[in-house]
Amino acid sequence: MSDYRSLINKAFSLYELAIEKIDQGDFLDACEKAWGAVEFMRKAMLVKVGISYDAAKTIQYGIPIFTRLIYKLKRKDLLEKYSLFNYKLHVMGFYEGTTEDWEVRELIEKDVYEWLNEMRRLIERIDINVSKAEEIIKEIEKRKRKMISESASIATLREQLNALTEKALSK
Repeated sequence: MSDYRSLINKAFSLYELAIEKIDQGDFLDACEKAWGAVEFMRKAMLVKVGISYDAAKTIQYGIPIFTRLIYKLKRKDLLEKYSLFNYKLHVMGFYEGTTEDWEVRELIEKDVYEWLNEMRRLIERIDINVSKAEEIIKEIEKRKRKMISESASIATLREQLNALTEKALSK
């Protein structure tokens, strides 16, 4: 699925399934399908700008690049909706099953539909390549792991220092 157009098509196919699930009264599955549609559109944006599908589908690489890109395009409204969908449809709707049916219906029939269409227009207009972002994120992750490792070794040294001090004072 490395072609952004196929990802857009998949997003709209999942959206249609979400609508069918609402009509069947299966709001839990509607949430899952709608969130899947949103995620496929996010991946489509990233693939369009040169990010590999393997990186685009991850939280570790895909989300930071997507967030920065949408923010720099001055489309904070799209980010806010993305976060709302993540919370109301993905977390509280699908996993917790606590989003009210009327809210699921409204979010999917109105907000997700508008968001998908606005994202499609944005994706079709954008003509940039940020493939180097993958390398930068990989380097950030490498350095974060190194920092975590160093923090753990510092904690171990502090424990040794505490043990040494306690042993010396107990004599």
